[in-house]
Amino acid sequence: MLKLQHIEMILAIDRAGSIRAASKQLGRTQPAVTKALRQAEAELGVAIFQRAPSGVVATEDGRAVLHRAGVIQAEMRRMQEEIDQRRGEGTGRITVTVSPLAANRLIAGAIKRFRKRFPKVHVQITGGHEPIAFGPVRDGVVDLVIGPEPQGKDVAGLSVAFLVETPVSVITGESSRWRSCTDLAQLVEGDWLMIGTQARLPYLQRHFTSRGLNPPVARVTSESISSVLAMVQDSDFLCTYPGLLLEQTLAQWRIRALEIRPPIRPARIAITTASDRPPTPALRCFCDCVSQEAANVFQGAIP
Repeated sequence: MLKLQHIEMILAIDRAGSIRAASKQLGRTQPAVTKALRQAEAELGVAIFQRAPSGVVATEDGRAVLHRAGVIQAEMRRMQEEIDQRRGEGTGRITVTVSPLAANRLIAGAIKRFRKRFPKVHVQITGGHEPIAFGPVRDGVVDLVIGPEPQGKDVAGLSVAFLVETPVSVITGESSRWRSCTDLAQLVEGDWLMIGTQARLPYLQRHFTSRGLNPPVARVTSESISSVLAMVQDSDFLCTYPGLLLEQTLAQWRIRALEIRPPIRPARIAITTASDRPPTPALRCFCDCVSQEAANVFQGAIP
């Protein structure tokens, strides 16, 4: 069975790209790191790394080993943080992925609330979109996602706490040829772009298939909401957009929201965490702060 020192060393080799660089980072001799790697490979019965022109790269088996090793290391870190936080030291780290709605309406207030209780905990915030955002939560790389809740098979291994329901609008440029359309059927042949990556395409297409329409394919995708709005502005591009962000968006961009009838099915925004990983005190507090901020910001919008 691998020892924790083996896990630390193979992860260091992977990060550094060579045994020599890893030994410097760890403050160990190169022979000691090489010996630990050989012991790990002998224990597992597979080669974890192979030689490359500039050092080493993981083998196919090695990538699976490194993935598991990263999860173990993350859980060891969380275990220590749990103890430290229970002792009142209040240190540690939380990693958060936020959707555009959460980034614009929730995260600032949640952070303000959280820092009153845990001022020494580092919070790392990144933008992301379903369904890709959920994998890192299961793997322990990310602690929580604040955004559209997982659906169908994406729910596996996850715990979901509902926050608010947002209408879903279709936006286009103010002078767009689609600006007067009210029926989704009229927009099937439109030029669609999408916030996020191609992995979100089913989330766009379901609005059409639920009405018996042939779904469009978004030929342009972007994880930057600013670039999406810049492309939609003064163009014929079409894009679905969270209704709870519309007011401030329409005030800043030359964009129009179409009055689709019947309305598109709303999106449910939630906090998503791993169901099989107990939260640290700081993570529980952070989730509470997000829920409190949502209740405050979206008064009247929460059923």
